[in-house]
Amino acid sequence: MRSVTRLFAAVVLTASAAAAMAQDVPQAPSAAGKSRAEVLADLEMFQRAGLGYLPAPTGYTDSEHSAEYRKAYAEYQRLLSSPAYAAAVAKYDGAAAARLAAK
Repeated sequence: MRSVTRLFAAVVLTASAAAAMAQDVPQAPSAAGKSRAEVLADLEMFQRAGLGYLPAPTGYTDSEHSAEYRKAYAEYQRLLSSPAYAAAVAKYDGAAAARLAAK
């Protein structure tokens, strides 16, 4: 009989702990992030700068120190502040609007 009581107590404590932890988890993603068009435009600038062809710095620690990586990253930063980025955002916004209108 004692083992059944202990088992029941353990189940109740586990369930209440799980419920308490579930309340701390955010239910919806933050709306303060980038739009889909901005993310796609950012990816386009990343690829246009040539960073997509270089090894990821997290996988290869010496690659972020290479001259090739620094040059490509500087080009990526330049593209993000250029009219090309704004044009790409507008292009992807327009494509999304056209898809919605077609439905």
